[in-house]
Amino acid sequence: MRRLFFVLAAVALVFFSARVYAADSSRVPRITVDELKAKIESGEPIVILDVRSGGSYRSSKVRIKGAVRMAYNDLDAKSAELPMGKEIITYCT
Repeated sequence: MRRLFFVLAAVALVFFSARVYAADSSRVPRITVDELKAKIESGEPIVILDVRSGGSYRSSKVRIKGAVRMAYNDLDAKSAELPMGKEIITYCT
């Protein structure tokens, strides 16, 4: 039950963030490339979630090593695959 709550909260956060961004991009928490590198290098418990659409993902050469590929439109169906207890950082180019 606790895992389900966490997963639903994480998914809601992703969707809420996307909607807030559409309305007011100044309210969406962002990190820089250097901040992300620091989190990775320090071993922080994070998950990098690549939420690009299939076409965007295939047409791009940009990849973040270790990122989990999950298109934004698959988040509902695959939310149980997200790990517990880790900060989830989404990215879309």
